Amino acid sequence: MRSVSKGFTLIELLIVLGILGFVGAVSFDMLNSSLQLQNRVGAQGSQLEKITRAVNWVQSDAEQFIQRPIRDGLGEVQPALSIQEGALQWTRSGWNNPLGAMRSRLQRVEYRNTADGLERRFWRVLDRDQTSQPVLQQLEGIQAIRAQVLTASGWQSSWPLETTLPGASVLTEQPIALRIEFKTEALGSFTRLIELPGIPSEAVSGGDL
Repeated sequence: MRSVSKGFTLIELLIVLGILGFVGAVSFDMLNSSLQLQNRVGAQGSQLEKITRAVNWVQSDAEQFIQRPIRDGLGEVQPALSIQEGALQWTRSGWNNPLGAMRSRLQRVEYRNTADGLERRFWRVLDRDQTSQPVLQQLEGIQAIRAQVLTASGWQSSWPLETTLPGASVLTEQPIALRIEFKTEALGSFTRLIELPGIPSEAVSGGDL
């Protein structure tokens, strides 16, 4: 008696192909979702790194604040700390000088809101003339900042305080701390409180002034 070989029927083949197609589609969706998640995590990690770097830069500058007024390009005296709409400026110490250049260890820095985000500026000299130009550094990750200064009278949104009396500004109170609100796209808004050291300029050697 001759044996007859039995193979797959057309219906069985179609069922197998359907199962394989379904498994392949599910696997592709899972792989695609995994890649998208990996890209999002990578992008968020990159944004968080930029935000952290910018916040640390601001905090490092503020923690080295020093009571040293300066003269601007027009010869006008500017206070050691200035808070105006969209701009925050102060004098800091501890400017590294690894090459031993003939310059001060004090530095004037400014953080300013621009259309492209937060910008850091610094000047190579403290007391400037009309040719002095700032060095610009764009801090990625931060859209804008808003600052307040704590004095004995409480929190102030601008500094120095203006007065109608002769003398232009009220500088009898000393700044104690800064409260800075950072606005970001990735994390929304958050606030950092930074205590100011209040080191008088007399505490720094004369060659640094």
